[in-house]
Amino acid sequence: MDVALILWNADVIEWVSLVLQQERLTCCGIEPSGGEPHLEQWIASRNPRLVMLDLAPPYEESTKVFRRLLGSSPDRLFVLTCADPSLAIKAGPWVCEYLTLQKPYDPETIRLTLASMLSHLQLKCD
Repeated sequence: MDVALILWNADVIEWVSLVLQQERLTCCGIEPSGGEPHLEQWIASRNPRLVMLDLAPPYEESTKVFRRLLGSSPDRLFVLTCADPSLAIKAGPWVCEYLTLQKPYDPETIRLTLASMLSHLQLKCD
């Protein structure tokens, strides 16, 4: 599995999946409504190289969830999506260390950015 999509809308999950399939990337998606323990198990069972996680208000809570997911998945790349990155960074200043795509995002940006990150990861592992 290349990319795990944890996004708040099933239509967006489907759309991003189609965009990533253009790069021949395998992906699966889930809405984060099942809660953090469910997300940790889901990530572990899918074993993706990269996780695309949607931060949503209240950002104080979603940045805490992100931090805990980082702790349980330290070997994975993370890309964040967010409606207002400045508010997310205000809630969790360390979030600025991670690539954050602001909504609405461009399909080419998603496709090329994630493909590049995964390609770079592959080069580091070879």
